[in-house]
Amino acid sequence: MKKAHWGTAVRFALLLVISLIWAIPLIWCVWSAIRPASMVTKFNFELTFSAENFRYVFELWDFFTYLKNSLIITLGTLAVQLFTVTLAAYAIARLEFAGKKLVMTILMAHMVIPGSVLLLSNYLTIKEMGLLDRRLGVMVIYLGSSMGIMLLRQCYKTIPKALEEAAVIDGCNLAQSLLHVYLPSCKTAYLSFAIVSINFHWNNYLWPNVVINNSSRQTLPVGLALLTKISGDAGPQWAYACAATLVVLAPLMVLFLLFQKQFINSFISSGIK
Repeated sequence: MKKAHWGTAVRFALLLVISLIWAIPLIWCVWSAIRPASMVTKFNFELTFSAENFRYVFELWDFFTYLKNSLIITLGTLAVQLFTVTLAAYAIARLEFAGKKLVMTILMAHMVIPGSVLLLSNYLTIKEMGLLDRRLGVMVIYLGSSMGIMLLRQCYKTIPKALEEAAVIDGCNLAQSLLHVYLPSCKTAYLSFAIVSINFHWNNYLWPNVVINNSSRQTLPVGLALLTKISGDAGPQWAYACAATLVVLAPLMVLFLLFQKQFINSFISSGIK
């Protein structure tokens, strides 16, 4: 075997080992979810399977209430974000205005600041607005997105200005130009941003847990954390928690597998990591 082939084989083997290490928690979760709850904490490999954990999730855990809240918050936030990031990205990509460099600096800074740093100030703001214990209180701080603005800005700048000018000559206003010129040309970027936004808000635990105390308005991640605190004779019911985790993860996994090629290509072309 040639030296180059040996190098490729070693890299492939190394990547395979790393992938398996990363997959261990997921494999354990699947294994625990499909086995009887009484066998999860026992080190045996009997091929005994059961659907009782999933039955518990759908029948006894308040799954559909948490699902409704997560859908409202995730899709509602995404819908507003698509509107706000489109207008902001267009302004930064195509318009000249005073303070444009300052706006770009602020956006870049916001992308690198951890959200937890702003937790207290955001909480005090939401409290003053009277939005505590409401789904809107969870959504309102995310109605804009620095990452989404920068992603679409990069995509907009690749579109020839002549296309927009031709649309204006044909009688299009700004909204029609965005709809008929920019949106079709940046479908992949929009899809990538939608996947990132859905993934973040679907899995967001900290902020909803801080804002909402009413269990009827809690989201799936918070409900999942509450499920792990339910103790039986043998302690926390990890089998139920694993089954619920798979149910929560399933939509995201399907979404990413369907659109992974477009998702990766969009970020490569935009230069945003």
